[in-house]
Amino acid sequence: MDCRTVNYAARLSYREDKGTIGMPEEPDEESGIDEKIRLLVALVRSSKYCVVLTGAGISTAAGISDFRGPNGVWTLEARGISVSATDNSVFEIAQPTLTHMSIVGLVNAGIVKHVISQNVDGLHLRSGLARHSLSELHGNLFSEVCTIFMKC
Repeated sequence: MDCRTVNYAARLSYREDKGTIGMPEEPDEESGIDEKIRLLVALVRSSKYCVVLTGAGISTAAGISDFRGPNGVWTLEARGISVSATDNSVFEIAQPTLTHMSIVGLVNAGIVKHVISQNVDGLHLRSGLARHSLSELHGNLFSEVCTIFMKC
């Protein structure tokens, strides 16, 4: 196994209902993007407390697979393709995307108050987002916790 690779997919708990898998990624039409950006800006400006929630899609541009996309972990599994360590994204060398960096800018400007992430890839922290501005719902592959002294 490549020491830089985390065999994340192989360690996931079995899940019967994986939702719709193999969904194609469809980029927005160029003609409508400006209007969507204006709408988003208006919504953010009018909010009293803006929070950002991110999931697997924010990290696909960094080379980390999602779950239900065309080449997602569950999509490949359904096609009978085993996701091994060599198939997995290389979490350690992945770099934050423009979206990660934009979120940091919004937090630093005081526009976004907090970021909640379902990702375990550590890219929000690598982007420079302050630990106190981030809640990682599923943990972080790069955090180690000593459980010897923890009580249930």
